[in-house]
Amino acid sequence: MTLEHLLVGDDFNPEVGFVRRRDMRKSAARFRFSPRLPGVDAIRKLSWSGSVDYFENTAGRPETREQDAEFGIELENGDRFLFIYTRIFEYLPEPFDIAPGVVLPPGGYDFEAVRARFTFGQQRAVSGSVLVEHGTFYSGRQTGVTVTRGRLAFTPRFALEPAYSINVVDLAEGQFVANLAGSRVIYSLSPRMFTSALLQYDTLGHGTSVNVRLRWEYQPGSELFVVYNEQRDTFRRRFPELENRALIVKFNRLFRF
Repeated sequence: MTLEHLLVGDDFNPEVGFVRRRDMRKSAARFRFSPRLPGVDAIRKLSWSGSVDYFENTAGRPETREQDAEFGIELENGDRFLFIYTRIFEYLPEPFDIAPGVVLPPGGYDFEAVRARFTFGQQRAVSGSVLVEHGTFYSGRQTGVTVTRGRLAFTPRFALEPAYSINVVDLAEGQFVANLAGSRVIYSLSPRMFTSALLQYDTLGHGTSVNVRLRWEYQPGSELFVVYNEQRDTFRRRFPELENRALIVKFNRLFRF
């Protein structure tokens, strides 16, 4: 069981990094019970978990409340089933552009969703996680399907990790469909060196992003990273217009005494 309380004042200056919210109090609680079943050959363990996250501003106005209840089954072959029920309250202090041409008015919204996830064990040549969800969403309803952590191992050194999600949203203010497609390409040059590339395309934001990373552990505990990031907007006239680009080199060395 975990209990947490966090206060961030309105005049807090993080100096380095960032904070997702200011002028807020966060109270959270989480618990998990995961017994193993030695008398059942097919099932490795069961799990029950729940969590509550509550946010309010320093004046005491509720801003976000999220409650989750989960039940999971892990099989001996590594496959896992997970069932999730979520209730959410969200307060919008100002109009929110949730999609092009769809604007949510200010106010408080209560909605809930049911999700089911099946994850194939990593020992399979083809693995991944499939999530199906349906429920209310702000002023309407949402249905979504997401495929994540997919892995196609062609050789011990070369693998693809595709990902795709589609969300069909029907609100009182309008309808839209959000698609996100991408894939990570991984090639291991040696047990201590690998390179990977992540490519994504978002139909709602009309953006493409690329992340290429080289990691070399030249000695145990010491690493060199070379990372290249690029993001482009595919909606504007100057297709595809560059939005940002970065080249990052990180070097660390472990000294043992």
